Amino acid sequence: MRQIRSYERGDYVRVCWFDASDARCSLIDHKKPETLVDEWGVFLGVEGEPKHLLIGKHYVRKDRVWEATRIPLSLIQGVELIAKRASPTVTLRRYTVHPPNKCVVRVKFDG
Repeated sequence: MRQIRSYERGDYVRVCWFDASDARCSLIDHKKPETLVDEWGVFLGVEGEPKHLLIGKHYVRKDRVWEATRIPLSLIQGVELIAKRASPTVTLRRYTVHPPNKCVVRVKFDG
């Protein structure tokens, strides 16, 4: 968590985390650990209770909407900074996360 606090909105990061999944298989196969996933995207912050890290995947300029992945902090194995402020054209001043059925993050431009 201390490492994540050093990141700023707009930083490009790689998150290594354990993704749970639904599967139809024998009980023995269900005992295998979750799948380790590497995910890259624009750091949008940490929100909610329990805490989730928000990773921006796509940004639609016309609608000012982010498609984002929400990753529970408890499932994160590590986070690596790839580039500082990788998204200079999109200022991440204020945003809100919509209900899970929408799975988007709204962003307001500064300029």
